[in-house]
Amino acid sequence: MPFARRTAALALAAALGGLAAVAAPHPRAAEAAPRPGPETPSVLLLTVDPATAGPHATVLICGPAGGLQPDPATACRLVARVNGDLAALDVDPGPCSLEHAPLTVRAVGLWQDRPVSYTRTFDNRCALRRGTGALFDF
Repeated sequence: MPFARRTAALALAAALGGLAAVAAPHPRAAEAAPRPGPETPSVLLLTVDPATAGPHATVLICGPAGGLQPDPATACRLVARVNGDLAALDVDPGPCSLEHAPLTVRAVGLWQDRPVSYTRTFDNRCALRRGTGALFDF
């Protein structure tokens, strides 16, 4: 397994492990499992892999917003707007230059107790920004 993927996998495992500890109910709680909704923590490992350099990765935590993503509140609102279905994101449709500088983005993790697995290649950074807003802006 390449170093970058191994590092990303370890980061996701650590984030999910921390999420499990936060989401675990108190032993005296009346209900045994957290309810899905805004109070259920969600975590996504986000990567941007440009064709010319190595991948960049960060962690986004929502409920409450946090993690290493530079603007977690905005990113969490974007994901919440499509209820975790990142393929449905279309933030700012419009024209971009025809520059060919492909970027492949990935998101894996949990959104409101549901698994998320998203991969898409954009022609350039403008197309990425128009399609996903601030989510992959790191």
